Amino acid sequence: MKKLLVIKNKRSKSKKIKAGFSKENHFDVTLHNEDDGLDIVFTKKWDIIILDWDDLNLPGPDICKKIRERQSTPIIIITDNISTESCIAGLHAGADDYIRKPFDIEELIARINVIFRIRETANSYSKSQYTFKNLSIDDDKKTVTKDGYTIKLTKREYDLLIFLVNNKNKVLSRELLLNELWGYNNEVHTNVVDLYIGYLRKKINDEENGNYISTIYGRGYSMME
Repeated sequence: MKKLLVIKNKRSKSKKIKAGFSKENHFDVTLHNEDDGLDIVFTKKWDIIILDWDDLNLPGPDICKKIRERQSTPIIIITDNISTESCIAGLHAGADDYIRKPFDIEELIARINVIFRIRETANSYSKSQYTFKNLSIDDDKKTVTKDGYTIKLTKREYDLLIFLVNNKNKVLSRELLLNELWGYNNEVHTNVVDLYIGYLRKKINDEENGNYISTIYGRGYSMME
């Protein structure tokens, strides 16, 4: 049974989430008020964390960063903030996905299952060591080094890099990357892919090796050897 933690404020209606999951007997949902602290996040093992970040005492991105600094448990933001900038800030702080209120519980469950599927697919790779030019990737330790120096990546950046390396010399469309790594296919959101490609390039590119991730105009991205 998958263990889900919902972090909320006292006024939120997150009980509806727990009620919605009652039909899914393979989910065990725990509701937790942010006012009671975040110790529960780190003292128990969770399969996924849902952050209902409206009206929290701490800004949502700050909570994401606190969690991400200590563990890689997937995080989904739920919010009634319609600002794309706010949602992108959450993704950049370490969240894996976001969903705007109001939403159908079936959509939230589908997004959770996509995250689980991606993780299971990643874990199914028999190969755990990868090299690309002067990059070395240890998928067991989830570390990336370049010329012996560690490159710090967020979980989303790391997942994107692994997917690109596992499909090197192939052209991957924005829609494919969006569907495989974010779990949905909507042209409105393809700018999120561009955003994370940009983040990744800033961290791995260098003058000697140039651009590791090539833009194939009109088609997508590729890591070409």
